[in-house]
Amino acid sequence: MTVDCCTMIVFGGTGDLAHRKLAPALYNMHLEGLLPDQFQMIGLGRKEKSDNQYRKELAASVEEYSASSWDAGRWAELENRLYYQAGDLRDNQTYETLRDKADHINIESSDDYNILYYLAVAPQYFPLAASKLKRHQRTPRGGGWRRIMIEKPFGYDLKTASELNSNLTAAFKEDSIYRVDHYLGKEMLQNILTIRFANSLFEPLWNNRFIDSVQISALEKEGIGDRGRYYDRAGAMRDMFQSHLLQMLAVTAMEPPLVKSVEAIKDEKLMLLKAVNPGSMDNGNGGIVLGQYGGYLEEKDIRSRSLTETYAAVKLEIDNDRWRGVPFYLRTGKKLHDKLAKIVIQFKKPPDIYDGELGEKLKQAEGTLENLLTLKIQPSEGVVFQFNIKKPGTVDQIAPAAMDFCQPCAYAINTPEAYEYLLTDAMKGDPARFTTWSEIEAAWKLTDGLYSHFKDTRGQVHLYEQGSRGPAEAEQMLEKDGRRWWES
Repeated sequence: MTVDCCTMIVFGGTGDLAHRKLAPALYNMHLEGLLPDQFQMIGLGRKEKSDNQYRKELAASVEEYSASSWDAGRWAELENRLYYQAGDLRDNQTYETLRDKADHINIESSDDYNILYYLAVAPQYFPLAASKLKRHQRTPRGGGWRRIMIEKPFGYDLKTASELNSNLTAAFKEDSIYRVDHYLGKEMLQNILTIRFANSLFEPLWNNRFIDSVQISALEKEGIGDRGRYYDRAGAMRDMFQSHLLQMLAVTAMEPPLVKSVEAIKDEKLMLLKAVNPGSMDNGNGGIVLGQYGGYLEEKDIRSRSLTETYAAVKLEIDNDRWRGVPFYLRTGKKLHDKLAKIVIQFKKPPDIYDGELGEKLKQAEGTLENLLTLKIQPSEGVVFQFNIKKPGTVDQIAPAAMDFCQPCAYAINTPEAYEYLLTDAMKGDPARFTTWSEIEAAWKLTDGLYSHFKDTRGQVHLYEQGSRGPAEAEQMLEKDGRRWWES
């Protein structure tokens, strides 16, 4: 599917997302020939500045953050299609001015040109922008379309998410709303379905007969940066668990779709989220551990004595025939020892077929009998399968071996960044990498339920050191089950 014409209007065009992600993505798309022939972008910001000034600022960001090497000549081909408009989101005139500017730069196009709105602003402005667009956007004629991309967080709980969704659906049709979870744009996460369903080695084993447990991790070395005002209201559960971690869970554990279609995959993901059983946790709050890194209270815009969590580890079970009895351990946090996102499938230990002294040695050999399938999502992308061999030169020792597939190594290309996929798909009208309202609603019901459980059991937010592996209580949660977090 190709698109000949698209005007992209970025609300928050001078913000961090626009500079670090959107502008580099557009530059890379231009290099790959993925932008429409008639493409323009208008960045909306509060400060007055000229188009040329804005282009220079974006150029500096692209040179710093793009995965592709900087090419001044290729940038020159793109920059004249980038524009700037100053305005206040609360002011009706801003929307009239944006509409007039879009008309002007599309003067040679027919009245049915396409517009992609991107809300890269603070979450509290989402409902305002949606309601203003309902009033001021021009109804497309002929084959033209109006679509909107909206960043997470999609609300702060089920109630606010429902209110936001009502605002969006009042202004745009459901098939014109593209709810962004950038993890769904990551190459390796998209590859999980192929690894599962295109390999007879794995899919027959993808169940509670062969799998002992599943770990899903999204860890960060960085702190909250300048996001304190948002983050202190959200915390790790709302910021990462409700969106990224549950999407990773859904893709990993969903049933095979009956037909090969976007709708069928989304239906299976939704059914999986509805089957997650938060009540399967241990009595008390042993199945959820929240933590806060030391020094968080000194960060900018953080409330004094804030108990907002910067770390969350949760144990869940899935109430269906495939997964019943298999624990899923999900964790995320900031200021930790490593930056990574990965899924580890731990298979059950093989039966003990060795007798005598060798059998005793094998029972005591920690970390050598687990077969592990690790799906690495970031920063490196790939698959590692750990299995057991006899240690060379011995007759009574078993050692782990690994098949390690490095995706960037195998394909001598720059793997497209998530936002390149997401922008391309939104322009083409492909919803595969975006979440539906039904998925978001199910995820919020689960997250709200976990929060309620934590508060009802008077859970404590544990302090942990910066650069550590997180609260000791998260380690103890797995140790109590006879397991441990897989760190490599």
